[in-house]
Parts: sequence; C-alpha cells; structure tokens
Amino acid sequence: MPPEVTQLILGGGSPIDLDGLRVHSPDEAWNFALNYGYDMAKPVQRAAVLRVYEDAVDFLEGVILDGTDLHVPLEVRDLGDPLDLLVWASERPRNLRSRWSCAILRLMHTLFHVDHNVNLRFLPEIQRQVFNRYDQHLVHEDGKWLLRGAYDVPLVAVERKENKDRVSMLLKMLHKPENVAETIYDQIGIRLVAEDQLGVLMVIRFLLDHHVLMPTHIKPSRSRNLMIDIGALEAWMEELPPAFSLHDLAPEERRALSLALTLKTPGKEQNPFSSKDYSAIQFTARTLVRLPSPATGALETLQGRLQTMGDTELSDLAQIPELLLEQEEFAFFFAHEVQVMEQSGFQRSLSGPASHSEYKQRQRDAARRRVLQGILQEETC
Repeated sequence: MPPEVTQLILGGGSPIDLDGLRVHSPDEAWNFALNYGYDMAKPVQRAAVLRVYEDAVDFLEGVILDGTDLHVPLEVRDLGDPLDLLVWASERPRNLRSRWSCAILRLMHTLFHVDHNVNLRFLPEIQRQVFNRYDQHLVHEDGKWLLRGAYDVPLVAVERKENKDRVSMLLKMLHKPENVAETIYDQIGIRLVAEDQLGVLMVIRFLLDHHVLMPTHIKPSRSRNLMIDIGALEAWMEELPPAFSLHDLAPEERRALSLALTLKTPGKEQNPFSSKDYSAIQFTARTLVRLPSPATGALETLQGRLQTMGDTELSDLAQIPELLLEQEEFAFFFAHEVQVMEQSGFQRSLSGPASHSEYKQRQRDAARRRVLQGILQEETC
C-alpha cells in the first residue's frame, strides 16, 4: 500500500506530512492537477495556480526561512510550469530539488484552502452580525468599558479580532493536522477583560443572561478553562445564601475568594503553542448568520437602473419585483472565539512568554520544521 493509504486514510495523518508524491511524468502531473481541482488548459485556472505558486515562494522566503541561512534554490524558485514540482517531488532517491519541491507544494496546498474558504468572501457581513450581539451591550464611558443590560458588569478592556491576515492563517493551518481553513475557529473573535476571577464569571453570566451567548451553540471540544477551579466554584455556590450579591463582599474578601477559585493545577494544555503562564477562559460560540442571495444584489441594481432611466415598465415585464421576493437567504452557523480574562493575566499576555508575539514565534518555528522536512539540518531523512 502507498503512504497515501497507510499514513492518511488508515493512519489519520495529514497530506502535508507526506515525504513525497507518486507523479512520474508531465501527463500524470496534468491529471493530478485536474483531479485536485485545476484544469491547466484553462488560462484562468492556470493563472490562479501560478499566483499561488508565486505566493508560496514569497511566503517561504519571507516567513519560513526568515532568520535562517537557507534560500529557495533558483531551480524551483523561477518556474514557468508549477506542474514540474509534482514530478520533482516524486523523485527517488530523494534529493534537495525533491525536498524543496515538497516544501513549496505544502505551502501551495495550504494556500489553496485559504483562498477557497467561502466564508472569507462574506466576512465583513459575518463580522457585523456576530459583533452586533456584543456591541448592543458594550458601553464605553469615561474611558472605561462595561457591559450594560438588566445590570452592569465593569470591564478592564475589550479587544476584537476582526480577521486573521493571510500570514496568520497560513501559520495557523501549517501546524493543524487537518490543514484546512474551515477548521480555523478564531477567524474573528472577541476578548473581554475583567478585574478578577469573580469578574470573569460575571462577564460569562451576563452574556448568558442576555442571550448574547447561547449555551446550545457552544462547541464542546473547543472550550478551554485555564483559570477557574470548577470544584471550588461549585462548592462555594452551594453555600451561598439566596440573597447573596458580589457587592456585599469587602475588597479583602473578594480577593481571597478570587484566589480560592483560581485553578491551581491546570489540566492538559490543548494548545501546544500557548505559554504555561497564559490564563483565560476560552470557548467557541456559533452564531446563525443570514446572508441575502447573491442574485438579490444584482436584481436590485438592475431595478434601480431601470427606475433611474424611467423605464419601470421593463422592470415589470421582467418580473424583477417578483424575482426579488423569490430569492432565498443563505443561513449557516459561523464559529467565533470568545476569550474572557482577568487583568493580571491580560497584562502577562502583553509581554513575556505568554505574549502574542512569543506565541506567533512558536507557531512559526513549528511551521518551519513541518514545511522544511528533510531540509533543516536537524531533520533526518
């Protein structure tokens, strides 16, 4: 059995971890590309493949190889036909040309998934609908943030992740086993920072009370609690009197209670790139997004132009009003990431091992090792 069977289909591995292909002629390369999804006889599709090839080389040189003494060999850097990479990646015994071809193909495969993620085409409207749920309760007064509704919850900071740039998406995908853009759950997200652990719990309670978050729409496998001791929390809540309010606590009592509820021995870290100093409650929520049919915009534009020309009769003859009523909206669930932190953990995330820059560097190092299999000196063939 070839490795495509033993490593991928039977073993559950990733295609970008294969150490080569089985494409041994230009005709086989052409057929491989056709069944991958690109007809190289069509100029538009061929041009798209060339653009992705050029982007992959640029990313390899500018990001993956940054800080190393390595450079992409000229032989694989300036190609007229990217299909040559498929044949070279299949060469045995393995040589440097074969390994560099594999490196570029790994990046091209990842870029194809980024560029064909249908959600990205509608991301501005998706963002508007997702963030509107939070914005209707977020208030910025006197330089401070708070959640306002049936009651108020003070916040230290609010941050939005409105979209991952292409480099961030590539790095994210290059260390994910599935290596597809649909599995990136934090393309957009929001971070809410509270004063302390009790404030974090109040933020989550507020979002649930006001149906900003629907517990039915939380993705179970994506929840990460690196802050709250659930056992201690449940034990404390069982002893609460019916009329208890956090406002009844003195500052010293609140500090002591926050400390008592703090998770002392974090569980297994689900994200290998996060620092042990990173502390947050993080989960993925899904929002039902509704988008108009693409035909709606075209019909409305045509109707507007006919009205401007004073030709309403033609609009009626074409039955544009009726066609507009017949268009069905697209409705689908879109996942976004929610992080709730307390202020000391938030400050640690701005610098040091728990900072975002250090996190991205760990991602970059992992992507480099994965893309340059057999090229880096520490890699064994």
